[in-house]
Amino acid sequence: MTSVTKYRTSASLILVAPPSTATSGKDYNLLMLKRSDATAIVQNQCVFPGGMLDNVGDESVAWLEYFDEFGVPEVALRRLVLISDHRPGLLAPQGNGCYDRFFKRTKIWAREIILRLTALRECFEEVGILLCRTREQLAHLNDEHLLAQFQQNFDRDAWQRRVHNKPSEFLDLCRELKVVPDLWALQEWCAWASPAIIKKGHETAFFMAFVNTQPSLHVEPSEVKECLWRTPKELLTLYHLGELWFLPPQIYELSRLQGIKDYKKLHAFAVQRSKLGTTLFLPVVYSCSDSLVYALPGDEFYVPEPHLVSDVISFPGTASDLRSRSKRIHRYEYKNQTAIELYLNFEAPNGHLPPQKFPFELHKL
Repeated sequence: MTSVTKYRTSASLILVAPPSTATSGKDYNLLMLKRSDATAIVQNQCVFPGGMLDNVGDESVAWLEYFDEFGVPEVALRRLVLISDHRPGLLAPQGNGCYDRFFKRTKIWAREIILRLTALRECFEEVGILLCRTREQLAHLNDEHLLAQFQQNFDRDAWQRRVHNKPSEFLDLCRELKVVPDLWALQEWCAWASPAIIKKGHETAFFMAFVNTQPSLHVEPSEVKECLWRTPKELLTLYHLGELWFLPPQIYELSRLQGIKDYKKLHAFAVQRSKLGTTLFLPVVYSCSDSLVYALPGDEFYVPEPHLVSDVISFPGTASDLRSRSKRIHRYEYKNQTAIELYLNFEAPNGHLPPQKFPFELHKL
């Protein structure tokens, strides 16, 4: 009997900031972290801030009690919850019926809120950025183009150690500073899962947040070796030169961010797009004679139950041969560590941006 992949739930934050200096052609930078030697899969691996869901700290009902004490309106929390028949399990693991029970402070949580807490906590643990709101700042939640708020004037070193060692201390930090995590500035962006051929994979929700200036960083050395504020093009160029290494989700997301190079336009797009939900990208792997091909949702060679495809599927031909047999194509072809080709020949799911080919031109199929 084939074993089913056990997925570990995580959340990541794509933090977007205008450039620190007025430079032509550089309208926004993203924060990426170079993993420490102890945590990297390969040398120079880079990721967005983020990490594993902590069931004790992130799912604690004490958060709901604190939101109530703080004066967070229930309608403000409900704004974060998207009801849809097509939500992936990562974001709606217990079905739509759980939401009313969630707001009555049971142990049933809405994943849209839990995973935002995870992303914000991990961002603070790794680089000392605390995105949060005071009571006064809560009054501005109706601003549709909400920028993330942050605080830096406290003992970040001590609190970072405490939260790193015990994630539930993140709630204590918020109580101490009289703030709430800035859940509302996080826009739902995408969701990825490891192929089922990986027995202990991850499923990750990616959120995007915009700040009006680059926050100062306080790096946690056991997890982070270096921090980079770079444009998507700069990051992809460093990847193609072999100076940085990304997993395919980072390559895909950086590639489609080439479709909008303006900070304000990207912010407006992210806010509107987040209302359309997310399709989980769980690749199905095909072995061709010259490369591995990872089919994504909508592709002609995708399957109805990708989480059950625990073996690589053999294809007798090249990746080009497989493409020639496909009318609908949504995939990436992995040739080596610095050569991943992205393909999409129909409208991107959920009103999203299509990936751009290096040097950032849409594939002509």
